[in-house]
Amino acid sequence: MKNLAVFLLILFTPVLAFSQRPDMPQRTQPGQEFQDLEDEEDPRDAANKGKRLAKRDTTPNFIRTWTMTEDFTVMRDHLMDTAQTGFQVSNPIYKTSISQAFLGNIGLQTRDNLYFSQEMKPEYFFLRSFAPYISTPENNVFYNITTPFTILEYFSSTGDRLKREETFHVVHSQNINPFINLGFDVRLLGSEGSYLRQKSKFNSVSLFGSYTGKDYSLYSSFHINTQSAQENGGMKNDSIFMNSNKDERAYEVNLDEAESSMRNLNFHFTHRYKFGKSEQIPDTTSETGFRRLRERTTKTGSFIHNIEFQRNYRLYKDNISDLNRDFYPDYYINPNQTSDSSYFHSLSNMVQVMLDENPNRENDFGARAFIEHDWIKYSYITANDTTISNGDTSVVSQKNYHYHNVHIGASFMHTVGEGWDWLARGRYYLFGYKATDLILDGHISKQFQGKKGASTIRIGGKFSIEEPEHFLKNFESNSYRWYNDFGKTKDIRGSITLSNEAVKILGRFNFSMVSDLVFFNDSAVPVQHRPLVTVFSGELKKDFQAGIFHSNHHIHYQVSSNNNVVRLPDLSYYTSNFIGITVVKNALTAEIGFDIYYYTKYRALAFSPATGSYYNQDLREIGNYPYLNLFLNAKLKRTRFYLRWDHAYAGYIEKDYYHVLNYPTRGRVFKFGLSWTFYD
Repeated sequence: MKNLAVFLLILFTPVLAFSQRPDMPQRTQPGQEFQDLEDEEDPRDAANKGKRLAKRDTTPNFIRTWTMTEDFTVMRDHLMDTAQTGFQVSNPIYKTSISQAFLGNIGLQTRDNLYFSQEMKPEYFFLRSFAPYISTPENNVFYNITTPFTILEYFSSTGDRLKREETFHVVHSQNINPFINLGFDVRLLGSEGSYLRQKSKFNSVSLFGSYTGKDYSLYSSFHINTQSAQENGGMKNDSIFMNSNKDERAYEVNLDEAESSMRNLNFHFTHRYKFGKSEQIPDTTSETGFRRLRERTTKTGSFIHNIEFQRNYRLYKDNISDLNRDFYPDYYINPNQTSDSSYFHSLSNMVQVMLDENPNRENDFGARAFIEHDWIKYSYITANDTTISNGDTSVVSQKNYHYHNVHIGASFMHTVGEGWDWLARGRYYLFGYKATDLILDGHISKQFQGKKGASTIRIGGKFSIEEPEHFLKNFESNSYRWYNDFGKTKDIRGSITLSNEAVKILGRFNFSMVSDLVFFNDSAVPVQHRPLVTVFSGELKKDFQAGIFHSNHHIHYQVSSNNNVVRLPDLSYYTSNFIGITVVKNALTAEIGFDIYYYTKYRALAFSPATGSYYNQDLREIGNYPYLNLFLNAKLKRTRFYLRWDHAYAGYIEKDYYHVLNYPTRGRVFKFGLSWTFYD
């Protein structure tokens, strides 16, 4: 505890050093709007937030809540979700997508089935499959509030304790004065697993603070994400599982002693100094000699400095015996025991100059330029050439790679006036591992006011040439090793989004043309497909309401030109249908209904425990199985709770409920959740 106190003092010393009390920030005015127009970054500030469709908390205790985007230069409003609708969706992976390939247990690796939602972050390759769970500087929420704010949440399954699943979540934030805020966010997830050796834990702890002064501001956050799991390697025989009705823990699995663990540490600090001020001055410099009054506005902007440090590692262990020897493809280091480790360290420094838009000039635009240096270290276990003289056991060591990446970039944006808003940005790597990488992207958007509310159109595009991640090119372990001379991946993408907030409808179309794509083949090793692959997708979201009856639908269709490379279900569908009623006026409301998740059959993915990665397989198709969840949501003032019966008809129809080869999902289970919100 003493070390923790010292660390907290060091972390927030820069915040406490700037405790002057300039004018109180202006309170933003919240509004009720349709949820989830865009998952992409939006450079607009609070003055333009009414153009976005999102779900907003209306409590007056909040002055502002936000996340940092555009390389931590733009404060994007984060809309606190204390709504009753959708509260029953408590699994983090389904908060980000309607279709997922996962191992059937909370806290384990997952892969988004929707191509254009698949994240290429975080940088550490082995952490990407945990993206929905991890806390990062990019998704950290900052607060400016008038009273202390706390959320306590607890979600759990009922029944057999040997299969229990639990989540505990607490957020606390409070202002020391109107400009200094400190807080923490802790999330603990754990599951014993429905099947043998499927126990998992994922914990994330975030500490954060901010100072939002008149001319100087800073934002700092510290994150620790840890994961551990028993690895069972999947069912030994899927056909036995599908054709019998034994207890879930009675089925044999492939691995009896394998375990994996991962740790991510991330520290981020951004500080900003604003320069210039707006003023009106008389001007008598006309060449005609006549006195004229001309309005001028001094250009304003900011100097910004970001620093970020990361430390990541993954460890995989297993004892090799005759029972599991054939499960692994090879043994390069030790035929009797596996202890694979890999590391990724990085330190990044970015300096930026940003010029603001003039709100009094409709044709003005903002601009930003930056330069960044990244120091990166990659490590993984390897075997030396030297062998022990009295045996054939190899001497184990680490292989290390060091890189320095330097890249420059700029962006331009326009968000004022009644015309089209637009953003254009680019990034180019001068030297280092990513030398000559190029990323260009942008979008334009406009809002139209109509008789049935505002409609929005957004058109976006992206062109990128990027070096594949280092661990895809070079990696060694006890059972897998590869040395690949991959070329850069080239990708051209485009999108168009249309929405109307009054009708509560959103449509989106995406396309991608990508060459030199890297994927994991059926041997669970990365390969590069050089010919062009095209992917198209279209999706539609629509909410219906007739009195107390609500029916919300989200349908997504996608197609790939090469299903041997990019494996995707053609159709994914989610619907939530419920009756909303008032139980006690101005106090208690409730929703009773059901959710359905579904996607069509496709040659889904398999999973390699040793590398923690998904790969293509051709043994059988998975999908065409609807998952039905019954739920009751209720809200009593600031308290929300749900009762949910997951996979309600499991066992009554064919037991083909898989998302990943050899990894069935859980059968029927009853769950509940509670959330308390405090503003004092």
